[in-house]
Amino acid sequence: MTNGFDTLQLADRRAIVTGGASGIGKATAIAMAGLGADVVVTDIDEAGGAQVAEQVGGTFAMLDVGDPAAWDRVVATAGPFDIAFLNAGISTQQGLPPTDEIPILSLTDEAYRRIMSINVDGVVFGTRAVMPGMIERGSGDIVATASIAGLIPVGMDPVYGLTKHAVVGFVRSVAGTLDGDDAPDVCISAICPGFTDTNIIGEAARAMIGEIGLEIMRPERIADTVTRSLDERIQGAQWVVWPGAETAAYEWNPPVEFPAGDA
Repeated sequence: MTNGFDTLQLADRRAIVTGGASGIGKATAIAMAGLGADVVVTDIDEAGGAQVAEQVGGTFAMLDVGDPAAWDRVVATAGPFDIAFLNAGISTQQGLPPTDEIPILSLTDEAYRRIMSINVDGVVFGTRAVMPGMIERGSGDIVATASIAGLIPVGMDPVYGLTKHAVVGFVRSVAGTLDGDDAPDVCISAICPGFTDTNIIGEAARAMIGEIGLEIMRPERIADTVTRSLDERIQGAQWVVWPGAETAAYEWNPPVEFPAGDA
């Protein structure tokens, strides 16, 4: 076991991992299977996803996360699920824009619709699809991959920043509906890693990251954080993972009660 949590066992639990063919999704599928979970690996990369599924002794399902009908099909045929790791994500461009270019000015409609479909719709549709089964089974865990870019500005790709801020806001807001003695026993949280070795980071970005002296983390470290979130079950937490720093969970806070205005 690589995560160091002696108490966490996922035997008899069925998990779905989106974007499971590579990177963080692959590492997390391997980690959860190692803890006993029955893992359904999903991706639009059929060959890569099927290979990971075979490696972990699980099953593969083709899934376009931005398609609600595809979610209904996967849940109907491979679910219900006790754990959902909603991880699939892209950036608007793997390279970096020219230094004299304002990134938003070169954004195409196609690139915008694609990133919103995967990064935002994939989390929203995924949560909506898996939660009823979790409630019926009595408990469940949903973990979404956000990013440090969901907590701070990211000028090199502002729409990527937009989508990850949306994931953080969505998770915190859904958590508010699951917080209470009468609420279903479903925990939702977000993982917010720094630069990680995934397909999102192109060669130009890797060079830039190296030049400014930052580390690109291994996906296995993020997978360890996912399993930690399943172990600790902090409702609405944003799990921040940064090179050289201890992983921290920033908890969801109840909404502020604003005083009523004058009539």
